[in-house]
Amino acid sequence: MLIRKFDEDKDTPSLRDCLVELQEFERRVDSRMPAGEEIADAYMSDMFLQCAMSKGTIFVADIDGRVVGFATLLSQCSSGELDDGDVEFALLSDIVVREECRREGVGRQLLESAEEQARNDGARWLRVSVLARNALARQLYESLGFSELYIDFEKALTQ
Repeated sequence: MLIRKFDEDKDTPSLRDCLVELQEFERRVDSRMPAGEEIADAYMSDMFLQCAMSKGTIFVADIDGRVVGFATLLSQCSSGELDDGDVEFALLSDIVVREECRREGVGRQLLESAEEQARNDGARWLRVSVLARNALARQLYESLGFSELYIDFEKALTQ
């Protein structure tokens, strides 16, 4: 397996497929999320814009010329919150591994590449968000030294 930087000319369709798969996985966790096909193109446009604005890098996991996952790193982010000192950090905004390649170390290698890039870009902290019920992702992040920073709670107001 090779972790390499995204090549827009050859990787865009595969990146889109991975994104759709991620969204469908997350919909199984939270049914309120929109279908992957509904948001994929707009989401990718926004992801590319965020990369341009935040010194972003997209890494792909390539097995024999086939993209089986990707990670999006935004190296220059700011919280924009006065009460936390407007901390600057790197953000792992997306990470997905195709279902047939999960539990094979692909996610770990993507995260390690993103962390190395964040360090090279001068970031002092790396953040990632995860759905609370995504136990596999939480285990991966914790195994790589991430710890909880914020925990959001939600209550349905309709019965």
